[in-house]
Amino acid sequence: MNNDTARTFGEYIKRLRQRQNLSMRGLASEAGIDSGALSRIEHGKIGTPQPDTLKALATALQVSLADVFAMAGYVVPYDLPSITPYLHARYSHLPEDTLTSIDDYLNKLIDEHGLDPSGPRDLEDET
Repeated sequence: MNNDTARTFGEYIKRLRQRQNLSMRGLASEAGIDSGALSRIEHGKIGTPQPDTLKALATALQVSLADVFAMAGYVVPYDLPSITPYLHARYSHLPEDTLTSIDDYLNKLIDEHGLDPSGPRDLEDET
């Protein structure tokens, strides 16, 4: 994970934590990780968090593990992240308001056309 990815990932975790009104110690306790480690993650000081740490954070924050892995810069071949983390991971050089506009537009299209971003249902794509 490069410095930009580490910083972006830390901001992502902090944003999720704040949305759930969790303190840093509260999230660390919920995830079973050291609060100092969480602080270093949120400040972009840990270049490559361990997969177990990412899994614990995803569980505690009630978000997709694929989303957390994507934001941390890990390749997740078995599961695609949702749109928001993908945009932030892939286009982190764009301004936040631009990413938000793209995300809002894509979600609007998904709603308008009744698309299922989680992919086809079982046997839907079988011939």
